[in-house]
Amino acid sequence: MSGAKNCPETPRQKMIAMMYLVLTAMLALNVSADILKGFRMVNIGLVTSIQSADERNKYLMASFEELNARYPEKIGEWLKKAKEVETKSNDLVAYIQNFKYEMIKMADGSSADKDAIEIKKQDDTNVSGIYGLTQGNAKILQKKIEDYREFIKNIYGGDNEAKNAEYDRIFSTKSVNKGIGETNVPWDRANFESMPLAAIVTMLSKYQTDVRLAQTEAIQYLKNQTDAGDFRVNEVLAEVIPESKTVVAGGQYKARIILAARDTNAKPQIFINGTQVTDPNGIYTAGVGNSIGTKEISGKIVLKDPVTGEPREYLIKSEYSVVAPSATIANEDMNVVYMGYANRLSISVPGFSSEKLSVSASNAKLESKGGGKYICRPSSYEGVTINVAANVDGKNVSMGSGKFRVRALPNPTAFLRFKDASGNIVLYNPTVNKNVKLTRQFLANAEMVAEYEDGLLQATFNVTGFTVSISDGRGGFSSSMSSGKNLTEAQKNNFLRIKSGTPVLFEKIKVTGAKNAELAFPRVDIP
Repeated sequence: MSGAKNCPETPRQKMIAMMYLVLTAMLALNVSADILKGFRMVNIGLVTSIQSADERNKYLMASFEELNARYPEKIGEWLKKAKEVETKSNDLVAYIQNFKYEMIKMADGSSADKDAIEIKKQDDTNVSGIYGLTQGNAKILQKKIEDYREFIKNIYGGDNEAKNAEYDRIFSTKSVNKGIGETNVPWDRANFESMPLAAIVTMLSKYQTDVRLAQTEAIQYLKNQTDAGDFRVNEVLAEVIPESKTVVAGGQYKARIILAARDTNAKPQIFINGTQVTDPNGIYTAGVGNSIGTKEISGKIVLKDPVTGEPREYLIKSEYSVVAPSATIANEDMNVVYMGYANRLSISVPGFSSEKLSVSASNAKLESKGGGKYICRPSSYEGVTINVAANVDGKNVSMGSGKFRVRALPNPTAFLRFKDASGNIVLYNPTVNKNVKLTRQFLANAEMVAEYEDGLLQATFNVTGFTVSISDGRGGFSSSMSSGKNLTEAQKNNFLRIKSGTPVLFEKIKVTGAKNAELAFPRVDIP
């Protein structure tokens, strides 16, 4: 130690020591050519990956656009978000690309590769610090990466823990520990301070690759959301749904031809008119009873949403017609309607409810009573024609017509009406019911009425008067008049006191109502 003090270094020794220190520093800063070559190869591979991702993203967006052209209402919202992802990804990739070029240009000068692939001064450790740290561009890049990271996380709703952790790791800008004595180093210094240019460019290419992959994943996710709530099907059937299975001659057959898709594993709930349909194939069956006319059905199909599990409801509304069973059997010789009479007609067309029919008549007045029932009142003896049309697809289509002859009403039959010993009402006419046991008392309390004896025609007649002629036993008759349907008191007393076997005539029986007529009555012998 003391010798050293006594032997100071010569200028030559000082120069050698200084050169040693400089050489040591140069060796520490020198980067192996093989390492630089490795950085170049990695960078070229990353650039190739970026180009492949670009092509994939363009294809995804093209298919997205095609879907939007077909289903704009369904796709539009998601396509808008995908375009925002595309724009922000392109902006960040372009900024990083320019970042790389500016550093290479600072190192290589005017001969710098615009594609930022070929670097002459790969081992330059100054430009990254100057461009990134001194000029502050690294801080700008850091902010852009952080903004992009948060944007991508929000694409998945912002509360997707797995995606948040993934993108926090991939696009991390946290401080790092570089080694002993270098802890908590800010992101910009850790990546740009005294780093070889080749390494910085490769690192930036890696960020570009991450952006493109995040872009691909986000767009695919958004595309998947367009049918996330759609029901999956495992069977597609061709179905024919006719508007009606009954077609009128001269009309048209109409049917919807559709592809019906269904999931045979799904168990939808079907409710019609408040009742659940239990048939596994969804077949709805209901009795219609005897009620005729148009019937409505309404209800809903309930199926669980494939994503949320919440029930979705699809409303049902339709209608069908109930018609009475009918067959057309007509006796053409008996197609007759009567003048002055409310002729009752029943008109129907198989396959059509009465609400869809329109009925008209010539030479007659027609009055609808509902349910296919009509009253026909002829106005001419020339004949009546009934025309029937049905509403088919909004048009009145003729269903045919029927012709009727017009006849005057036949005269009714006169009856003596009284109550028998049992209190039953009896209609007595010697020609119609000869087996009725007649007594003087029955005869004295009888009233004269007029009706059709066969009951086929249901017309109302009023007796306004009649004449009673009683034989005098010498070949003559004593006559008296009644001004209504009842016998006068004198006529009743005569029936009670004359001898048995005395002939009695009921004559000039006048009736009004459906027809005005004068009727006769067979001779009656007093019992």
